[in-house]
Amino acid sequence: MSNQTLEQKRANYAFRMIQTVIDKDYEKEFSSLISKLPTLILTNGLGNTLSFLFSKGKEYHLLTIAILTNWLFNESDLKVIKGKFQDEWFDNLEKLKDKENIANILNPIVLEANTEEYIFATEETLRLLNWLRRFSEAMLKKGDENA
Repeated sequence: MSNQTLEQKRANYAFRMIQTVIDKDYEKEFSSLISKLPTLILTNGLGNTLSFLFSKGKEYHLLTIAILTNWLFNESDLKVIKGKFQDEWFDNLEKLKDKENIANILNPIVLEANTEEYIFATEETLRLLNWLRRFSEAMLKKGDENA
C-alpha cells in the first residue's frame, strides 16, 4: 500500500468510502450531494460548505463531513491540517453534532489554518471529491437532480 501514489491512495480511499454507502437509505441523496459539493466549495469556500453540511445535519451530510475530514486529518499523509477526527465517529455519526466535535473539525480548517493551508485543504478536498464523484456515479443509485 505504501508504494501507491497519492492519487492512487485518494482513489482507494474514495472507493472504500463509497462502498459503505451502497444500499443505505440515503444512497441517492448522498450521490446527489457528492455531485454538487465541488461547485459548493468553489462558490462558497471549504469552511462555509462544511458549516452548511453541519447545519443540514442529516446522516448523509454527516457522513460526507466524516469522509472529507478524515481524509484531510488522518488519511492523506499530508498532515498540513492538524485536526482531530476519530474513527469511531463513522460508527456513530450523531457524535459529529456535539459542539466540541464540530469545533475539532472546523477550527483547524477555518480558524487555525493559514492561507496556504486553507488553499491546500480546499484543493485536496476537491481532488478527493473528484474520485468520490466518479465512484458514486458508477456504484450508487442516482439521486434526484433537484435534491
